[in-house]
Amino acid sequence: MKTKSIKKLVFFLAIVTFFFQSCKEKIEAPKQTIDYKYANSLEDEFIKTRGAIINKYLNLEEEDRREFWFDLEELKKYIAYIEQEAKPLGYENLGIRIYNGAYPKDEKYPDPGYSTVFLVPTGNKIRSKASFLPINSTVIINDNIQEIPAYNYGHAGRPPKDL
Repeated sequence: MKTKSIKKLVFFLAIVTFFFQSCKEKIEAPKQTIDYKYANSLEDEFIKTRGAIINKYLNLEEEDRREFWFDLEELKKYIAYIEQEAKPLGYENLGIRIYNGAYPKDEKYPDPGYSTVFLVPTGNKIRSKASFLPINSTVIINDNIQEIPAYNYGHAGRPPKDL
């Protein structure tokens, strides 16, 4: 009798689990997504204009880096870290700003003399002006959050991979 009840319970839980798994809401693509053909045209324009100039004048041993790979799980951790650290600092509407950078020609850097990108957390923060009225405040929009470390050290294509 107990065995039949346990089997029924396991079967019921399996059905419920399957039901909830199949009811997951489909995630729509963000509005800012672009198709591969358009992305390729942006990369081609960069290579023809900026890339050509950079490579001509930098006098590097090989083509400068222009594409960077970051591990998705590590990016998720960094985003979660930003959310955790920004809230007590009073930041809302969080984002990430991507900066171009270059490593100094010094062997202590991972790719001396070549380009890199790094990510800086941003957010809005309400800062009150000197006033007794709470209405008198200023919203700082997309300010870099300097209290949270930037994110770097993705993997650069050596040589860069064309899109």
